[in-house]
Amino acid sequence: MKKQPLHITTSHNATLWLLASLLLAFAPHTLRLPIAISVLCLLFGLWRFTIERRATATLPHKLVRTLLLVATLVIIYLHYNTLLGREAGIALLAAMLSLKLLEMRSVRDYVVVILLGYFLAITLVLYSQTLPMAAYMIAVAFMLTATLIELNLQQEKSALTRNLKLTAKLFMQAAPVMLILFFLFPRIPGPLWSLPDDAHSGTTGISDKMSMGSISNLSQSDKIAFRVAFDGDIIDNNLSYWRGPVLWNTDGKNWYAGNATRGISYYRPQGKPINYTVTLEPHNQKWLYGLDLPAMAPAQAVISNDFQLVTQSKVQELQRYKMTSYSKYETGPLTPDDRQRALQLPSHRNSRAVSLGQQWQQQLHDPEAIVAQALNYFNQQPFSYTLKPPLLGNNPVDEFLFNTQQGFCEHYAASFTVLMRAAGIPARVVTGYQGGDFNPVGGYLIVRQRDAHAWAEVWLANKGWVRVDPTAAVAPERVELGAESAFAELFNRQSTLQFDNDFLSSHWLKLRYGWDTLNNGWNQWVIGYDSLKQSQLLSRFGIDSIKQMAVIMAIAIIAALTILLLLSIRRDRKQHDPISSAYHRFCQKISAIGIQRQSYEGPVDFAQRIIKQRPDLAPQVLQINDLYIALKYRPRHTQHQLKHLQQQIRRLKF
Repeated sequence: MKKQPLHITTSHNATLWLLASLLLAFAPHTLRLPIAISVLCLLFGLWRFTIERRATATLPHKLVRTLLLVATLVIIYLHYNTLLGREAGIALLAAMLSLKLLEMRSVRDYVVVILLGYFLAITLVLYSQTLPMAAYMIAVAFMLTATLIELNLQQEKSALTRNLKLTAKLFMQAAPVMLILFFLFPRIPGPLWSLPDDAHSGTTGISDKMSMGSISNLSQSDKIAFRVAFDGDIIDNNLSYWRGPVLWNTDGKNWYAGNATRGISYYRPQGKPINYTVTLEPHNQKWLYGLDLPAMAPAQAVISNDFQLVTQSKVQELQRYKMTSYSKYETGPLTPDDRQRALQLPSHRNSRAVSLGQQWQQQLHDPEAIVAQALNYFNQQPFSYTLKPPLLGNNPVDEFLFNTQQGFCEHYAASFTVLMRAAGIPARVVTGYQGGDFNPVGGYLIVRQRDAHAWAEVWLANKGWVRVDPTAAVAPERVELGAESAFAELFNRQSTLQFDNDFLSSHWLKLRYGWDTLNNGWNQWVIGYDSLKQSQLLSRFGIDSIKQMAVIMAIAIIAALTILLLLSIRRDRKQHDPISSAYHRFCQKISAIGIQRQSYEGPVDFAQRIIKQRPDLAPQVLQINDLYIALKYRPRHTQHQLKHLQQQIRRLKF
């Protein structure tokens, strides 16, 4: 089978620039793509590199490329069971882009591949929109733009400095237009198109289902769940309960949220309100987090009958909302339906725990005394608080209470709720986050996934729903100091950087807080710059309509482009005619002694007039004039002659 000869109309250097740029764009995707696809893409790129290195370059035959295409499509389909969606679509894009390298020969082919490289880089935002990722994407775009420059200049020897300088110049010229478009281009609420179903897969966070062990796994993650800026003083850690899904239903092993009824239940707040602003990371669920208990709901949510902040759509973008909550409150009466839900227990599981709860009911009668008895039981028995509890079977509550006695917050919350229901006390499990890490540099609270927590609520007459955290009876430091302090040894072992020196440790901590503050600013003013924030900003300048916005945006862009064009023309004139620039400096120096060159006056006449008025300058003026005429009107001159002219002008003294 004959290979097709390679007749390319571009330089060897352009191909090398292109391969380096594509490798940079492709590198982050190797962490997520199937190994087979990553290997194929790298092999295709290496194949093209080998072709470029050989003197008699040939491309693979069309039949070979067709077979490679079919094999690649089969591999992607077998791995994803589809060719659509985020994961399969990016794998397909990367593979097709790599295959295109094996048939690339014309300038048009190169341009197509470069444009696909830009698109491959843009897909990185589907995984991360952080500041480091944005910087990395700019670096990729910079390299691809430099490749375009190399492709168009078509010089045999690659001028690395020239390409990088020209690319940097283009980026600086584009920056004003980019800023104008960013601030003034109309922001439409919500996405312009529907993303594929798997676009937000892999997002970590609390779910509406809990089993014994689910939250302990989540609590080993250092990812940020949300940040909170308080209007006043930050609240105590033991009051920082960030309410999420409320779990009513259980099958004895798992707990489920059920269907929350929209419409807030009555409660009477006590004490001072707590005002704060939450910046919530995307978690792909239909709820927000607020301090227990929320007194109001932001515009994008409502408060359910169990005081949960429920949204109409999944939180798939950064959310920023203001909240007011109360840490002390008294809720209203319990409806018959809610009472039945809050006492439901399966009949075929955890019989020993149910018997213990019934025994307490017969002995104590008073619900508050039964609650105290359960907390004493957790405190006095040899229970331990651990991130790695033993696995439990079909009767997890019985096994935990009477056998293993090692668990995380969900073990204690679920077991306590079962005991309360068995004792005839309405109870439910509440999941969310507890505590947080205060950032002194930014002045806000950082709540991470490791702060995930579960607690219980019991309904008591004349008080309503009362929060009870059985974890505090076993590990009070978890509630009072937070997850990081409770498991400091574990988190220190997991940390990549550890310092024995207190000075280094404190400065490393300040650096971490400073970096998080920078990321928070990025989230607030770049990622979080939505239609609401845009309208608030533009309204300060009297811009209230899209029509006004469009007119001002057009004027600003035209003005920016005009200024850039004039500066470029002026700069190019100076750069392309250094001889005239040097003579212009000579005329400026002469004008300082009162001798102005006229617009009609040539260099010889001007020199004679200078000598007539200042005979003492004759040797210097004649030498400069002769050098200028020789350089200006001779077809060839050396760089040494130009430097000599510039030197003589600098030495000119009066």
